[in-house]
Amino acid sequence: NKSYKGKVTFDNFEKNGEYVPATAEKKAQNVPKPLVPANMNDQNVDGIYAFIGYWLASFNYALMTGDTEPMKKADPADVYAKSLQELTIMYENDLGWMYGTDTPVTLELTSGSPKKASGKGTRYDWPAYMNYSADAKIHIEGKSDQPFKTASSPNGKPMRAIVEYKDGKWFMLTGDEDSPTATSGSSASSSSV
Repeated sequence: NKSYKGKVTFDNFEKNGEYVPATAEKKAQNVPKPLVPANMNDQNVDGIYAFIGYWLASFNYALMTGDTEPMKKADPADVYAKSLQELTIMYENDLGWMYGTDTPVTLELTSGSPKKASGKGTRYDWPAYMNYSADAKIHIEGKSDQPFKTASSPNGKPMRAIVEYKDGKWFMLTGDEDSPTATSGSSASSSSV
């Protein structure tokens, strides 16, 4: 009966040294790495919330570091990790980084619990707003810095976190709802980095 309405929070991180936030001059150092919560694959509302929190923390970690390894634990099909490939290459080749905020993307759940998708077995929809930080900027070597938020991803974008339980794990889905490892295209993806 617990209500999860509101901003998604997550606090299970591995810390390696003192965290130094990114600036326009240098990328972040020792960014805390999200760790899988013990209940992330529990087949209940607490498990769904833990999964969404981990997925979001892993997505933000990838945006701040270019490292998609933690995200792969919440995205076994690599759909979201692949959507960040350009960003990963940017980090790997020291071509740029994100700065201005520790959390470029936040989610605010608009209901206390998810709704079971009718006739879809173990699929649940959780209405939410995806917010892109107006402070987030991308530094690209040799170019002027760009805001992370663009006209195609306005602040406060309504979306649905669409999750499905399969093979003992939760998956984040996108537009192609018939594919169990697909992700939620324009509704839950923020691949417009």
